[in-house]
Amino acid sequence: MYWYVLAIISAFFEALYYTLIKKLVRKEDIRVIASGVFLTGAVILFSASLVRGIPEIGTQFYSSVFVTGILNVFAVVLYFRALKKTDISLSLPMLSFTPLFLIVTSFLILGELPSYVGGMGILLIVSGSYVINMSTDHKELFYPIQQILRNKGVLDMLGVAFIFSISANYNKIAVLNSDPILSSAGIFLVTAVPFLVYAKTTGENIIRSHKKVWGWVLATGLVISLTAVLINIALTMQIVPYVISLKRLAVLFAVIFGGVIFHEKHIARRLIGTLIMLAGAIIIVLY
Repeated sequence: MYWYVLAIISAFFEALYYTLIKKLVRKEDIRVIASGVFLTGAVILFSASLVRGIPEIGTQFYSSVFVTGILNVFAVVLYFRALKKTDISLSLPMLSFTPLFLIVTSFLILGELPSYVGGMGILLIVSGSYVINMSTDHKELFYPIQQILRNKGVLDMLGVAFIFSISANYNKIAVLNSDPILSSAGIFLVTAVPFLVYAKTTGENIIRSHKKVWGWVLATGLVISLTAVLINIALTMQIVPYVISLKRLAVLFAVIFGGVIFHEKHIARRLIGTLIMLAGAIIIVLY
């Protein structure tokens, strides 16, 4: 299967993942959700890896898994907080800045650079975020940028985009030093542990809390597992900026989910912004 097909399917599951998280963070503690979801994902993927067969592990596997997992902990805290207080159709599109950051981080970490035309596609994806944050009555050119800086949820998600621009590179190193399944299993386990430890030190009964939402946690863990494996396979076929650019089409699905499931406002304008992002993704695929 072509890498961009895998990336787009992964984008759909990622949007579904964030939608499930938004539903969960309304009522449950972040420690309960994060520990449950990532432990579930780790168990699913470790089991799949045992059935498939443990791959040969490279020298950079453990360090890259650890770095990616720890970076994910910070990202999880930020996007859980953003989704709890901000529309998913407004906050999630900020992840489209990840490809822009990746132009720098992928070059510094992996020595990967997109072509000039690919760079144009990435810039289109970023431009869509400008449209999403426009107001129907604003007159200032930089109003959308001001909105990003004023809205804490949007700003949190922008921070997530930057963290992901670093972790995506180390995630690829982990994949290349093992395989798409075992690498994500290890990363999910490293991500889950700090939340479990934090819950233990604060007296939170994780097991009792999980019983109330175990079905949703299990479903969310399964979805993020599918997302990770699909995108990891794509990363073995193409450079990180291109793959993650297409994965950011999750914002298109998220805007639709936001309107249909959460009845969020200004969906038409936000949809136009995501279509601009889609145009950038098409340019990346074609050229």
